[in-house]
Amino acid sequence: MIMMMKGSKVIHILFYFIGLYCMKITLICAVPCMDSEQQALLKLKEGFKSASDSLSSWTAKEDCCKWRGVGCDNATGHVTILDLHSQDPFNILQGEISHSLLDLRYLRYLDLSHNNFHQIQIPEYIGSLQYIEYLNLSNANFRGTVPNNLGNLSHLESLDLTGNGFSLRVENLNWLYHLSSLKVLKLGGVDLSNAEGWLDAVNMLPSLVELRLFFCKLHKLYQNLHYVNFTSLKFLDLSYNNFSSTIPDWLSEIGHSVVYLNLSKCQLQSMIPDAFGNLTSLISLDLSENNLEGPIPLTLSLFNKSSSLRELYLSNNRLNGSLVQSLAQLSQLVALDVAGNDLEGNITEAHLIKFSSLQVLVLSSNRLVLNVSSSWIPPFQLETLDLRSCLVGPKFPHWLRSQKNLSSIDISNATIADVVPDWFWNFSSKVKYMNLSSNELEGYVPDFSSQLQLSQLDLGNNSFRGPLPRFSANLRILILADNIFSGPISHLCGILSINNSLSYLDLSSNFISGEIPDCWQYGHNLVILNFAYNNLSGQIPNSIGQLINLITLRLDYNILSGEVPSSLKNCIDLRVLGLSNNRLLGDVLAWIGENLQNLMILELRSNAFTGRIPKLLCQLKNLRILDLASNNLSGTIPHCAYAGMNSLGGTGTLSIIYYPYTTYSVGVILRVKSSEHFCRGLICAYNSQIDLSSNNLTGMIPEEVTSLVGLLSLNLSRNHLVGPIPPNIGEMTELESLDLSRNHLSCTIPASMINMTFLEVFNVSYNNLSGEIPNFGQFSTFMNSSYIENPQLCGSPLLKICSIDESFGDPHCNNENGDEENQGIQKEEQDGFEIPSFYLSMGLGFITGFWVFWGSLLLNRSWRHTYIRFLDNMNDKIYVMVAVGATKLRRKFQSQQPLEVKGRQ
Repeated sequence: MIMMMKGSKVIHILFYFIGLYCMKITLICAVPCMDSEQQALLKLKEGFKSASDSLSSWTAKEDCCKWRGVGCDNATGHVTILDLHSQDPFNILQGEISHSLLDLRYLRYLDLSHNNFHQIQIPEYIGSLQYIEYLNLSNANFRGTVPNNLGNLSHLESLDLTGNGFSLRVENLNWLYHLSSLKVLKLGGVDLSNAEGWLDAVNMLPSLVELRLFFCKLHKLYQNLHYVNFTSLKFLDLSYNNFSSTIPDWLSEIGHSVVYLNLSKCQLQSMIPDAFGNLTSLISLDLSENNLEGPIPLTLSLFNKSSSLRELYLSNNRLNGSLVQSLAQLSQLVALDVAGNDLEGNITEAHLIKFSSLQVLVLSSNRLVLNVSSSWIPPFQLETLDLRSCLVGPKFPHWLRSQKNLSSIDISNATIADVVPDWFWNFSSKVKYMNLSSNELEGYVPDFSSQLQLSQLDLGNNSFRGPLPRFSANLRILILADNIFSGPISHLCGILSINNSLSYLDLSSNFISGEIPDCWQYGHNLVILNFAYNNLSGQIPNSIGQLINLITLRLDYNILSGEVPSSLKNCIDLRVLGLSNNRLLGDVLAWIGENLQNLMILELRSNAFTGRIPKLLCQLKNLRILDLASNNLSGTIPHCAYAGMNSLGGTGTLSIIYYPYTTYSVGVILRVKSSEHFCRGLICAYNSQIDLSSNNLTGMIPEEVTSLVGLLSLNLSRNHLVGPIPPNIGEMTELESLDLSRNHLSCTIPASMINMTFLEVFNVSYNNLSGEIPNFGQFSTFMNSSYIENPQLCGSPLLKICSIDESFGDPHCNNENGDEENQGIQKEEQDGFEIPSFYLSMGLGFITGFWVFWGSLLLNRSWRHTYIRFLDNMNDKIYVMVAVGATKLRRKFQSQQPLEVKGRQ
């Protein structure tokens, strides 16, 4: 009982002191903000042109210590914290940063990140905030040179300038020598290309814990340091620089402290050093996307016995050898990514039995075989699985049924030839990304409209059949190309609701029929739309013109009819327009050339398009492939040169489309070397071709064509072209295929063609060429079919042997006459019907002579009588001559008859 009373007194005394302490805290917290500092903050607010809602609490009537983003010292009331970072991109600070910031003399924490200061420079006076410990100016759109007086901030512990792009630059990092208290330095995206001694400066920071210099244009990575001083370093990120060197030795000297190391995309070379085994504290290692080669060092896996390494990223290098040897010691991994190497091995259940913590497994694009039984139940629960281009099949991997946490799965090109089981479609409710493409999978695809998590789905290049399934409006990428889907696509309108996410839609190479639905008004996010190689009919709907962000539109190889809607001129970002092999008609080239300035690939072949090729088409500066063959186009070929074909590689690029599988949907048919090739992605950008064959084009081949030195294929066959082959055509040194057959070309084959060393296909048959066929270089490889039906051509491989005169061709054939003829035709076509001057002069001369002669006879009687008497006299003379001649012939015939009779007897 006594003990209980004593305990009660102790508790009361304890509560008494707690109460006194709370009263003290309350009194301290009641210290108001300093008036001078409150006024400084109000001036700071005035400097912002459009103050965000986050400053709505900043009013003079309210204590500034209670303002949002402001923190004060509880004892003195001085402002020590100013946190104005934005969490909402639509609610940001803009404008100027007032000098009144200097009146906050006791400020220790300043965060202005994720705002937009519209390329103003970082104020020099920030270097005068002597007590500042934390400074964050990241992602705030600053520019210019980082002030060197930041080195005056001797109390600074954390500096973050990342995310301002290369607008910020540093000439040197010598000012870092004074920041002995610095623990965190983040300069990602700051231009450090001129900071030669950057590593020496950083090495003088003994307290440094975190260093992030990614994307800084660094080009020199020192291999050795005389003395390693920054031994407290735990986080090191030097990724996305261009070192082009081996991994430095000094990394192993700080190995006892580093837990995170990122050297990805640094152009690192040679092998992964064995010394990496000294990085005993390492938790995450990223060496992906370099030029590293050789095997994964055993030391990297052996040290993992201490259970430190959890994440290993080695993708997209040149690593080789066996992965299986390393797996045994890496069983504590949470993430393993070795994609895009040349690793090999037969991975069995035994190799993975200890990987109970594994959540990310990426083995794609190696020579790996996953050899497990159909009844295997893995010890792990994966979130990400990528076995692309590994040998997984032929049976569908039934062990996937045990994986309940998958959000991303890629088993594409995995040699699986099987029917997809029903349980697979049912378990996928959590999956956001699914790629089963390029296998031999069969079956029917179920309704996906309830799969709200699914964002990207690729089932392309399989044998799925049945009607097109329904999908959720949350789907962003949908690829069902190269399957056996059939029926209409009208229910696609269900995806295209007001708030849809669809940006990539590829249904090409199926058996889809019916009309294209007219419901694209909500497709503003669409970048790729590919319906090529189907049985779609009807007209192209007008609402497709509302896809204002469209980059690729492929509707070729269908049975579409009618005119192309002019609303497509609104799709000004189009790079690829494929409408070939349909039944389309009309004159579309004028508005295409005027509005679609970004076009790189234009394919309209095998339709019924009419009209001339306008000069507006010459404005397509990025054009790489122009295919207008097999239409009803007329007129001359414009005298222009497409800038995109003037140089190798061109001025445009297809890599601007940052979506998975983009290279598939911008694929086009290249008709080079008398055969068809399917090119994809950047390959297309380096394969320029022009095909105007099988039209009704007239006039000469323009000289400007020869300036297209990057062109690989030129086909002008089956037209009505005249004149010579341009004499300087040999400047097109990259040309591989040239077809000028079935025209009315004349003169000789130009000698300059000796420079066309890559020419493999050459056809000038069915023309009016003359002279000797060149017998040098690549011309010795062409068959006689390249030259037949040119009557004046001679020499091998034709049987006609050249005479001395024939060797030089027609001496009257020259380019000047041809140019005049071509200019006359062009002028006639530009101005409408016009009689050429030669024929006009001849007609006027005839009419003038006719009326001068006959007019004189009509007006002068004596001349008329004289002329009639002249005609009578001439008539008499002609009659007498004819009569005398006839008599002589008759007598001669009678005198020869007896001789003929006598000879017969």
